[in-house]
Amino acid sequence: MNYRAESTKNGLKSRFLRLFAVVLCCLIGFLSLSSSLFAQAPIPAATGPAKSDPGGFTPGLTLGTRFEGSYSGDGGVYDLGSALGYNFTRHFGIDAGVPFYFVSTPTSIKKNNPGAVSGIGVGSFFTDLRWNYPHKSLNYSSAIHLTAPTGDKKKGFSIGHATWNQTNHFDHAFGDFSPFVDAGVGNTLMDTKYFHRPFATYGYNAQFNGGVEYDPGNFSFSASAYDVAPWGNQTVISRVFRCGSAAKCSASGTTTNRKGFTSSSVTSGAADLVRDNGFNAGIDYKPVGYLDLEFDFSRSVPLQLNSYSFGIGIDLSWLVRPRAH
Repeated sequence: MNYRAESTKNGLKSRFLRLFAVVLCCLIGFLSLSSSLFAQAPIPAATGPAKSDPGGFTPGLTLGTRFEGSYSGDGGVYDLGSALGYNFTRHFGIDAGVPFYFVSTPTSIKKNNPGAVSGIGVGSFFTDLRWNYPHKSLNYSSAIHLTAPTGDKKKGFSIGHATWNQTNHFDHAFGDFSPFVDAGVGNTLMDTKYFHRPFATYGYNAQFNGGVEYDPGNFSFSASAYDVAPWGNQTVISRVFRCGSAAKCSASGTTTNRKGFTSSSVTSGAADLVRDNGFNAGIDYKPVGYLDLEFDFSRSVPLQLNSYSFGIGIDLSWLVRPRAH
């Protein structure tokens, strides 16, 4: 065997894959600026059980970008999110970034509100504190997600308040099958990879998601059920119905209409206004370690809404880490 030739071949292959990642990243960035092609938005989420990363985080700088979003009969919400971070240990890391949103508004909503045009804009600055504790008995990861109200509230890119969410993930691998449970609490409803909502909320809530993931290799498949349990007063800020330029963007009174975000910029009410439950399904494909492609489906029972989502994630950490010699 010609080891030198084989080494050269592997080196060229590695360079080609890295070049492809950079080109794809640039392409995503270009598309994100083309409002005629897209309209929607945000937040990269880790996928796959912890068994795929048994050692935990890789210490050092991290850099990633993700373009993802959801389309439903109530509108399309997409975002391009990039985050720069640092893993202090194999168990703790921090990152921060700003999402760029694209929102498309259905024709049915535009008829009632001519000003509710598809929009683009910068979202709220965010930072994540992340913990990861893989173990053969039970894998556990957790994150605290914080945002500052820097986005445009009139477009639904901010709720006008600082927000916080604390999430927890548990899973255990039985061969290629990994049952999992996600549980979190916060003062706003976070978007998930399954469902980028056509609205944002402000009010206390707990979120739960449980199911199973089948991960035989590059492809993985998941199915789960979710529940949102809010309490106290809730405010809903629409992403698909925009208030006028001179409007104050405030609720006219309390309501129980869960679809109020399709006809009003801001609605408020009791906990039932944002209570939700349903089920999810997803397919994830990782052709190489730093590229993640996925397609997801979610069904909200109370909203009677089907949502179709996609995600393209690229881990660019090799750009900010020193090369090994």
